Parts: sequence; C-alpha cells; structure tokens
Amino acid sequence: MARATANASLLDRVESTLKDLEKDWSDLQKRAEKRRKDLERRTNRELKRIRTEFNKNPLVKRAEKQRRELEKRAEKLRTRVLESGPVKQAEKIRKDAEKAIETQVETVLDRMRIASTGDVTKLERKINSLNRKIRDLEKSKAA
Repeated sequence: MARATANASLLDRVESTLKDLEKDWSDLQKRAEKRRKDLERRTNRELKRIRTEFNKNPLVKRAEKQRRELEKRAEKLRTRVLESGPVKQAEKIRKDAEKAIETQVETVLDRMRIASTGDVTKLERKINSLNRKIRDLEKSKAA
C-alpha cells in the first residue's frame, strides 16, 4: 500500500512538473513572439528612417529626376520612330510580303494536291459525323 501511495505521489509530481514545463514553454513562446514583433517594428521604423534620409540626399534626388526625364525622352523617341515614314513603310512591306508568301504557298499546295489545314479539319468533322452515324446504326441493329 505504501508503494502504491509513493507511486501515486511520484506520478502526481511528474504530472505537476509536466504542467509546469508546458506553462513555461508557452510563456517562452509568447515572449519570443513578442520580441520578434518588437524587433520587426523597430526594423521597419529604422528602414523607413534610412529611406527618408536616403531620399533627402541631393545625389539621389538628381538621379531620380534624370531617370524620369530619360523615361520621358525614351517614350517620345519610341513614338517618333514608330510614326516615322520608314517604319510605316517597312511595316507595309512586311504585311505585303506576308500576304504574297501565303498566296504562293497556297498555290503550291493546291498544285501538289496537298490538303490545307482547313480541308483536313473539314474532313475530320465529316469522318466523326459518319462514325457517329455508324455507331447509332450498330446500336439500333443490336437492340
């Protein structure tokens, strides 16, 4: 009996110790999370301060102004180039050449009696339709 009481007492102490450890672990996790959030807040504040100081630097201001000016100039130049006569003429020549090549290819394929993609697609549809009709006829004969 004394042994059972001792074992029960020991078991109670172990359970109590485990509960204390769980509580300590939980407290430790909460403190770590609080410290992480605090460090994150301080880091963000410091980064914001550094960015503000950096943007106040005259060299940075000048570089940013020049970047914006260069972007505007590049956009104007791009627009002028695209609207220029030679570019428009080159685009027209490209389209004409594309049409001529497509026409020649179609002519060659017709003379060689090679089906176009559109012809093959039509034939596939027709074959599928005929296959469906055959299946329907086979089902009706089987019934």
